[in-house]
Amino acid sequence: MYSDVFCKVYNEFGWNYYPEAFGEQLLQWLRQNHVTVKTAMDLACGTGVLCEILRENGIEAAGMDFSEGMIRIAREREPAISYEVADMITFRPDRQFDLVTCTGDALNHISDLTDVEAIFRNVRSYLTPGGHFIFDILNENEVSTSEPFEMDFSETVRVWFQMTRPAENTVNLCIRVREDGKPQFEENIRETIHAPEAICGLLRKCGFEIIKCADQLPDGAANHGTTWFVIARKP
Repeated sequence: MYSDVFCKVYNEFGWNYYPEAFGEQLLQWLRQNHVTVKTAMDLACGTGVLCEILRENGIEAAGMDFSEGMIRIAREREPAISYEVADMITFRPDRQFDLVTCTGDALNHISDLTDVEAIFRNVRSYLTPGGHFIFDILNENEVSTSEPFEMDFSETVRVWFQMTRPAENTVNLCIRVREDGKPQFEENIRETIHAPEAICGLLRKCGFEIIKCADQLPDGAANHGTTWFVIARKP
């Protein structure tokens, strides 16, 4: 569960670049493959940036997130979009969608593959026949430890990031924020690296067809370096 301070920093200091980039490439992939989407659900939607992009392009979008702080900001940003606080392991909305997305390596926050399988089975239940499930996971070959990286977000706010590998197949992102030279908060985000072969195997077990698993979403796009994109379809 992200702290309220982290949610505020996430929303205000430009960390929406990833859902913005993903949204652009997702729309490109839909056009390339002549896929029509009328309704979409974004799992782990954060502050709702991807939902807003989909809505601006004529898609009825909805979102859910485990973080009350993220959903509070998403509702403030765009009250017309339906958002709810929920756990995607047990989440089963009472309607179906043509597209379900889950980005920002949100599935890597789920350490147990049994829980990942539960998510996949639930997603299949609320996808329309022929609907697509599109998500990303961390690429083990590209996730490495780093020295602390410092960014100035304003004249008074500075942020430090550091990626470490505390255990095999485990990544920890430490984020520290200082304002006017004083510590404001520290957030540690722990993620588990899942092999793409294991993820695709679970998808097939749950009744999905695998359309794509690659470091690019649309053909010819620049990849995100640390990401595998997975596209699955409900027959």
